[in-house]
Amino acid sequence: MIEIPFVLSITPVGSRVTCNPAPTDTDRDWLILVDQNEEWRVFEFLSTDGWELGGSLPDDENSTPPSDRFMSFTKGVDNIILTNASVFHRRFLAATSIAKHLNLLRKDDRIALFQAVLYGNAYEPPIF
Repeated sequence: MIEIPFVLSITPVGSRVTCNPAPTDTDRDWLILVDQNEEWRVFEFLSTDGWELGGSLPDDENSTPPSDRFMSFTKGVDNIILTNASVFHRRFLAATSIAKHLNLLRKDDRIALFQAVLYGNAYEPPIF
């Protein structure tokens, strides 16, 4: 378990949680919910603790609705999905629970599930 101050919850997620047997050659993912008023403290802690900002877009460039936004951070084998949006957090945990229940071992299946639950995106099979 990672420890980060000023957060409302830290939950392990990702394939190490949803797959049985759990893969050991993948990153560890953590979903973190933070109060919007404490977000700056969490950013400050992460930056001084060696976490690197991932592929997240700054708010002024992000057209995603605030209820669907997150930021990603990495450090070693750990990845953080950080959000202050309780709706996104709840949906992410719902998708995680279904992925675990169905034991979705294929990454493409997990991605399709999360796209549907988080953003309402229908599954589109790859075109070869």
